[in-house]
Amino acid sequence: MFVSAEQGQERAREQLSTSGEDLEEETRARSELTSMIAHELKNPLMSIKGLAATGSRLYDSMTDDERKDFFRLIDVESSRLKLIVDEISTALKIDAGELAYAIRPEALGPLVEETAWHFSAGDHPLRAETEQELTVPIDRGRIEEALTNLLDNAAKFSAPDAPIVVRAFRTADGSATVEVLDRGPGIPSEQRSEVFRKFNRYRPPGYEEVPGAGLGLFISSAHIKAHGGRIDIEDGSGQGTMLRLTVPSGG
Repeated sequence: MFVSAEQGQERAREQLSTSGEDLEEETRARSELTSMIAHELKNPLMSIKGLAATGSRLYDSMTDDERKDFFRLIDVESSRLKLIVDEISTALKIDAGELAYAIRPEALGPLVEETAWHFSAGDHPLRAETEQELTVPIDRGRIEEALTNLLDNAAKFSAPDAPIVVRAFRTADGSATVEVLDRGPGIPSEQRSEVFRKFNRYRPPGYEEVPGAGLGLFISSAHIKAHGGRIDIEDGSGQGTMLRLTVPSGG
């Protein structure tokens, strides 16, 4: 097919224009990501700086208990900062397709129980109901991380003394299912897909000031998808939220 010089130049200009638009969009996306990361890191960093500065200035006038309390608060904010950094690192690896999964047969019931017992639930009564004979091919560490994020979501968005229930069982089609139920305000249907997006800022009424980078459910969803499964959100029994993760049996 014959292409004139004028047509060739026009195509070249179109390609350059498209390339320029793509580069502009990539630059904009990187700028937005950098801004969001800086925003998430700012609060714990400022808290640590403020606590350290105040503690240093008032150290001589403080009692031993007050000094211990300052160190405790610094430790809490440092742990929060580390969690955000770890979550951001994991999220970036997920986006880049660089997160590796070591999938092998594991007993899911005991894993769910161990994760529940190690989770810091505060004043939340936590109950685990699991089928012990439930072996599925999973990456043990990634599933534990996904489940911990679901438990953390339940604890943060329900009253301090509200119960949390986690269940693990095999469904009729052979898949393995884990459900986390809370007694919080629930998640509106229009937000149920949005909460799995990176840096999601949705907070239910009354929980607007709950800290968090909005990455936990994004990471959990990515882990479960890597296993060929999914996470669904449903209303709890009577009230609250049920987060249900399902992974195939592999057999």
